[in-house]
Amino acid sequence: MRWAVAVGLFGILAAGLILISFGPKEPGYNGRSLSSWLDEWGQSYNDPTNHAAIAIRAIGSNGVPILLANLTNGVSSNDFQFWNVVGKAIPKEWSPLDRNRSRSVTAAHAINLVGVEAKSAFPTLTNLLTVRGHSLTAAIALAGMGHEGVAVLLQAVTNQDYVLRSSAVLALGGVRSDFDKVVPALIEELKHDEISLLRGVAAADLIELHKQPDLVVPAFSEFLASPDASKRAWGATLLKGFGADAKAAIPLLLKARSDEDPDVRKAAEEALVKIAPETEAKAGL
Repeated sequence: MRWAVAVGLFGILAAGLILISFGPKEPGYNGRSLSSWLDEWGQSYNDPTNHAAIAIRAIGSNGVPILLANLTNGVSSNDFQFWNVVGKAIPKEWSPLDRNRSRSVTAAHAINLVGVEAKSAFPTLTNLLTVRGHSLTAAIALAGMGHEGVAVLLQAVTNQDYVLRSSAVLALGGVRSDFDKVVPALIEELKHDEISLLRGVAAADLIELHKQPDLVVPAFSEFLASPDASKRAWGATLLKGFGADAKAAIPLLLKARSDEDPDVRKAAEEALVKIAPETEAKAGL
């Protein structure tokens, strides 16, 4: 009886693998499959300038079905139920549901890289954004999809659900358009979100985007006036991240060099060296 059950399970598994193998052919570039390029790109920390990134862009919209499958844990929605059932009778490491989960993040960044050419993925991504376990990867992908993707993320930033809001804030650092809307939204998050972690993420996004210093530098400078020494030091560190574009904050940083707190003084000095290396401020350091 046991042998009959084992043979039956093996037959089901074999049939499933055959069906999967006859699925749509995976697109490629220069003789290599998209999956091969994704593996290489993931190992290079998703560098958008290397030859793997060039290959992914060249494959473009043709790779969307594969990228969406990887984003949802490496299997297509049609195969999910099959593996979910068979996975109960085979070793866990055999199932793609539990293998290489980092591929979903790489796929999300790849969709972001392809950008508006991956517009066919937009409906799926907007649905996944509200699904626990997929919110962050969907948000990362949407961040590269132009005005429509940015609009969805900006709406999510105001959502009361922490997972959805945090995913959107994290992803906004990867947008490539609509900075006139994104920067003010991140500044609002920086100033008013009750969760300090999200304020930190918003600040990191603003430094990463490095846009609209006329808005960002004053927002960072406000922390220098805080009664909390740790916030004053943080403000100086944030200004350091904006480099030469934060020159408007030099008078405040010079004043902070005399702060009663040693951490604030040190942060202010380091910021001045970064922001104005050729000025008398550096000579004084």
